[in-house]
Amino acid sequence: ISINVGGFKKKMRSNTLLRFPETRLGKLLSCNSKESILELCDDYDDTKNEFYFDRNPELFPYVLHFYNTGKLHVMGELCVFSFSQEIEYWGINEFFIDSCCSYSYHGRKMEPDQEKWEEQSDQESTTSSFDEILAFYNDASKFDKQPFGNIRRQLWLALDNPGYSVLSRIFSVLSIVVVLGSIVTMCLNSLPDFQIVDSNGNPEEDPRFEIVEHFGIAWFTFELVARFAVAPDFLKFFKHALNLIDLMSILPFYITLIVNLVVESSPTLANLGRVAQVLRLMRIFRILKLARHSTGLRSLGATLKYSYREVGLLLLYLSVGISIFSVVAYTIEKEDNEGLATIPACWWWATVSMTTVGYGDVVPGSTAGKLTASACILAGILVVVLPITLIFNKFSHFYRRQKQLESAMRSCDFGDGMKEVPSVNLRDYYAYKVKSLMASLTNM
Repeated sequence: ISINVGGFKKKMRSNTLLRFPETRLGKLLSCNSKESILELCDDYDDTKNEFYFDRNPELFPYVLHFYNTGKLHVMGELCVFSFSQEIEYWGINEFFIDSCCSYSYHGRKMEPDQEKWEEQSDQESTTSSFDEILAFYNDASKFDKQPFGNIRRQLWLALDNPGYSVLSRIFSVLSIVVVLGSIVTMCLNSLPDFQIVDSNGNPEEDPRFEIVEHFGIAWFTFELVARFAVAPDFLKFFKHALNLIDLMSILPFYITLIVNLVVESSPTLANLGRVAQVLRLMRIFRILKLARHSTGLRSLGATLKYSYREVGLLLLYLSVGISIFSVVAYTIEKEDNEGLATIPACWWWATVSMTTVGYGDVVPGSTAGKLTASACILAGILVVVLPITLIFNKFSHFYRRQKQLESAMRSCDFGDGMKEVPSVNLRDYYAYKVKSLMASLTNM
């Protein structure tokens, strides 16, 4: 029979095609009518007995080689996805790819080049951050209808966007210094050399550290009030996570102050003093204020927020492994080892072992117990490693998106007009939106 593939003509023997009757060309031999032939090819010339296929003529030699040898070979310069679609059209299974090309073919198909992955990731980052850029411009435009709008907008940009201007950089550095100073003061206050005890035996704070603490509270309060005063939308101010962190960093001090006043006025409520001591320890959460000045910390927060499924998988794997190995260790060691005499105690041992911490406070003594511990440690390494790649990929995505968002914010000057309009491919953005819509409709 005569084959014409996109202009590439070749005559093939029937017995060669009959070796693979399930392929497209093999099925042509069993056709009894022109209608059945046209179901398998694009056109048919009955005068010349020629079958025409509108396919890529450059890939057909690989198909021809398969019919002659029974093996498929893939050249390195070929696109594996295009080649896969081509052999699927001809009805040839990937199973026939020869062993010399199979590993490379499947590796290229499952793992695209790193360069292409980074380009795709950057494009996705640009598309997903476009909504946040529009929200930023929307907030900035709200000042146009407010009194002292231009001044408040400049202050808002300086306070909420570190690196936007010289003023914002100075303010950011001062805020970081005060946060670190407050944390260092709290740590030094726990040392015995700096602890002071009053006449009743109750610990008191060193006066020098107390001055630093009051200055820090005054600065944090001023910072929160200033941001609230220049916010474009007062109702949405405390819906922002960073503003909630600022609020939580000063609340323990004022609550402690109120509790101390109540205790002094009513000695019967002396137990509230313990509440004040607990609230004082909450000052350590001020370290989270650094997230406002760190792209990495904000990206980490977004990663944890959107990686709850991966984190849930990690906890699920750990809980299953802990349950299994704790029961096995309890069964083996309960009679000869007091540290593993109960299942809750074995839970603690399995948790420490699977997370590869290994305190060594409780260890199995028998040979079977040691083999169980070895299996527990190896399983823990595998369980912890499995979701890490997914979480890291999401962190890389959010980090790129955050960097692009900050760059877009710094490239505008609302006083003299924007310096540069962010470059966004609207076609990709539209495709991204349609994809999200179709996904939601599919879920419905």
